Amino acid sequence: MSKTYHVISHTHWDYEWYFTQNESLIQLVYHMDELMMALECRELDNYLLDGQLSIVEDYLAICPEQTERLKSLVKSGRLKIGPWYTQSDLLTIGGESIIRNLMAGMQMADSVGQTMKIGYVPDSFGQSVDMPKIYNGVGINKTVFWRGLSSDKCASREFIWCSEDGSQVTAYNIKNGYFVGSHIMDVDDPSALVNLVSEGANANNVVVPLGGDQRYVDIGLKERIKLANSFSPAQKFIESSYEDFFAALQNEHLDLPVVHGELIDGQVSKIHRSIYSSRYDHKYLNDYVERTLTLQLEPLMLIAKEMGVATKPGLVSSIWKCLMRNHAHDSAGGCNTDKTNKIILSRYEQAKQMLDSSLEYLVRKMSISHAKNSENMDGNVTIFNTLPYAREVIFKLDISTLNERFSLYDMNGQVVSFDVVELKRVYRGSIKRSEKEHDDDLYYYQSIIELRYRLPASGCCTLQVKEIAHSDNDYLEALSFVDSSLENESFLLTLADGQFDLYDKVRQCWWRDCIHIVDMGDDGDTYDYSPPSQDWRLKLDWHEAVCTIVKGGFSERMILVGRWHLPVSLDSRVARQRDGYVDYQIEIALKASSKELGILPVELTIELDNQVKDHRMQLVINTPFATNSCWADSQFGVVERANHPEHLHDWRSLGWKEEPSAIYPMLHFANLHNSENSLSVLSKGIKEYEIIADNSLALTLYRSIGWLGKPDLLRRPGIASGQQFKYIETPDSQLLGKLTCELALLIEGTFVPAKILSAWQCYAITPLYYQEQSLNLFTNTMRYFVTHPLTHPTPMWRQGIEVDTTALVLSAIKPAVNSGGTVIRLYNPAAEEIDVGGWINLPSDIRSVTETNLLEEPISSMECVSHRFELGKFKAKQIKTFLLS
Repeated sequence: MSKTYHVISHTHWDYEWYFTQNESLIQLVYHMDELMMALECRELDNYLLDGQLSIVEDYLAICPEQTERLKSLVKSGRLKIGPWYTQSDLLTIGGESIIRNLMAGMQMADSVGQTMKIGYVPDSFGQSVDMPKIYNGVGINKTVFWRGLSSDKCASREFIWCSEDGSQVTAYNIKNGYFVGSHIMDVDDPSALVNLVSEGANANNVVVPLGGDQRYVDIGLKERIKLANSFSPAQKFIESSYEDFFAALQNEHLDLPVVHGELIDGQVSKIHRSIYSSRYDHKYLNDYVERTLTLQLEPLMLIAKEMGVATKPGLVSSIWKCLMRNHAHDSAGGCNTDKTNKIILSRYEQAKQMLDSSLEYLVRKMSISHAKNSENMDGNVTIFNTLPYAREVIFKLDISTLNERFSLYDMNGQVVSFDVVELKRVYRGSIKRSEKEHDDDLYYYQSIIELRYRLPASGCCTLQVKEIAHSDNDYLEALSFVDSSLENESFLLTLADGQFDLYDKVRQCWWRDCIHIVDMGDDGDTYDYSPPSQDWRLKLDWHEAVCTIVKGGFSERMILVGRWHLPVSLDSRVARQRDGYVDYQIEIALKASSKELGILPVELTIELDNQVKDHRMQLVINTPFATNSCWADSQFGVVERANHPEHLHDWRSLGWKEEPSAIYPMLHFANLHNSENSLSVLSKGIKEYEIIADNSLALTLYRSIGWLGKPDLLRRPGIASGQQFKYIETPDSQLLGKLTCELALLIEGTFVPAKILSAWQCYAITPLYYQEQSLNLFTNTMRYFVTHPLTHPTPMWRQGIEVDTTALVLSAIKPAVNSGGTVIRLYNPAAEEIDVGGWINLPSDIRSVTETNLLEEPISSMECVSHRFELGKFKAKQIKTFLLS
């Protein structure tokens, strides 16, 4: 039977790359003139504008007079837009970000005319295991993508792709890229093109994508199609769209193969299986903004709303859009020129500043609005828990007092114990040329204290600060040892002869040489790590570190300060010269466990001053057990991966585009476990791990590289990625200067994904607080601005929505988009179905509960009894969204 070849006109509009968004915007403005003219004159039947609305938003901001013209073409179905806001990376970007990206894109597309409901991902570097259920959750049941599929997974271009909850999409793999159709414009005889696009195409309808990066409109397409059709009656080229193609595919009633799992293989296209560690500084900031926005600001706005402070959906949307512009696949990957990366970094800073200032304003507004009693309220500290479950937390507060000594009391007058971790005397008068001119009466004391306290779910509580002449709370004493140790109820960590050993008291076993650093050369580029042909791998220990131990009632901390001498360049590495250095300070903390707190993770904060180029630094955790596979979290679940990828030793002979290394992406944790032991490494911004032995897990702290793209890498042979015709130097990507890495080791007996992800949230989300005081006006930027309290008093203790579950994980608790209600999104990360997910306890003013899709559109009503409703069954890896009103 003859085949029909669907020629689909499009452009792939990289938001930014080896050019900036400002530069590509100029091209866009004039491109749109040509495009709309071609559609209006019937030069083209239809056109796909890359499936992302951020460029439409940018265009209409510059050319608002073209709005109605563009709307007319979209409404007619001839100009295809959506569903994305930006073409997101799908492996290092969080689940809520991907949902909000689709929500923003689809809402904007609908406002212009209509959304193309196809998960169109022409260039992202791999496909997450969770995409089918995310697509289904926003009403999409088809997807088109290029990268990640190998013949091991599926030899067919057409298949059914399933998530573990049963969600599925009809998928089409544009195996030869989104640019292959340019042959029809350049070559008269289409035979070579037919052979290319027909490989693996089992259907009689085949896609021929005609476009390219920022490609111009292809004028004369109709004549070229007519010419192509004249070569053979057995093939028919038609001008088409992806909607028309999928309709034709459906009419064939094929029994398509079924595919499960993530798609991250580099067989037919580069997948860049180590881009997850490029521009670590960006990824660190992205993680901060993502988690703080979803797990602090949005829930804090709900707490503030209950106290009479209006939510600001426009403000939240502005922060999200600023962040999502950095989620475009190249932007998120970091594979850009320095001038582009500077703009990306400035967006992260902009989003962070708006986010932090919003938190600061709200906690202050609610705190200064407490009812004033006869006692002096100055000094009271209000603490906010934005997570929807009560939790006992060990955390730090920064307290300002006039006197050196003070005590803490709860609102019932009970003493609250704390340790003074740090104390300094601070001047608050006008600055002088010399400290000798300071007025001694204008000094105050700034104390960093550590305490353990139970916080109400989705609420706040207040502690009283009372200054006294003497307090039982003493300063912590810093002691220096040659051989040092930390200990709590679960672990003993020792440092001797430059080596860390950990004793697990629960399972009664030693983890020898459990934490060390490995440094190696990196001859790669901003896309991929690649070892030099002559490398010098260095295991870095702690022999020369200066060690300080600080022990208190709530934690014990070890602080190591030192310098590693390393080769400053690849040439120095070949010559075995340690002519460069990286200074470090590493703080390891063991917090005191309790029955409620359970086993707490071993927390590490690593401060580095990198003065070395072209290298990769990893933190390695050695375990006392071996495994065949490793695990990490995905957007809404966990994914198992092989410690030894199948084609690790024959990929070159098979013609793969890059080595299928055991280097993998992660969002918040990576894990090794067997039936009796489990190690989860929790992170705040590290997005890459590698299995270097069956019992060793390595997290890539950062990579220093100096080129956008390079050809013929050991791990990625062939042409350069990025720009194949020009070497583009990226000295900023060497990341010279200071870096911070934060991670924690969670050691348990069993692997329970929900428990691990909840532990990550408790580790990553610290309580917010505000002290009512007039001594220190510089606790944050917003503190310096004057602000009225609310016209009504706010409670000193408040509990809001409480999620009562141990089997599910919170994804979001936020103001609803189109109503005055509250949205809670939960998911089951495990591979097993849950019969009873748990309960949600509601405040008295919430009267109805509706289950919705990811767009917050209603599915069914839920029964709510006595301000409590049962969450019901959850399928394996299922997401559910609830609207409370």
